[in-house]
Amino acid sequence: MKRNYLLYLLLFLLAGSILGLACKREVNIVPKEASKTLNGSWQIVKATRNGTDLTDRFDFSKFRIVFKDSSYTLENPVPFPVSDNGSFYLDDPKYPFKINLEQTGGNNQALDMQFPITGGVRSIIIDFSPGCSENTYEYTLQQVKQ
Repeated sequence: MKRNYLLYLLLFLLAGSILGLACKREVNIVPKEASKTLNGSWQIVKATRNGTDLTDRFDFSKFRIVFKDSSYTLENPVPFPVSDNGSFYLDDPKYPFKINLEQTGGNNQALDMQFPITGGVRSIIIDFSPGCSENTYEYTLQQVKQ
């Protein structure tokens, strides 16, 4: 009887060891998120005011905002939160939710921002109100292909 007990115990330990070795341990790999870069020339591809599409009502085609390192330059200005060149920074380089535009000589703007990839294309979506809180604008910008 003692012999059967030892045999069962040995078989139990052997089966437990085999099962323990057969199971793979789950390794949590956390991907490193790259810092976002805005460097390049961006154009407005969609504009709305209070949810109404304005894209075809105004010629945005020549407007560009060019980001380089920590500065920006406006080309062929349109109604925009800032009207002069300056510097910029993101609230978080990996997960930006705000872009801060610091215009040379004054008017600084902290704008809500989204930075999605849709259909394989990176976009910048900014929301702003030019003074009247009843009017909110949303511009979708995409990088100009060189």
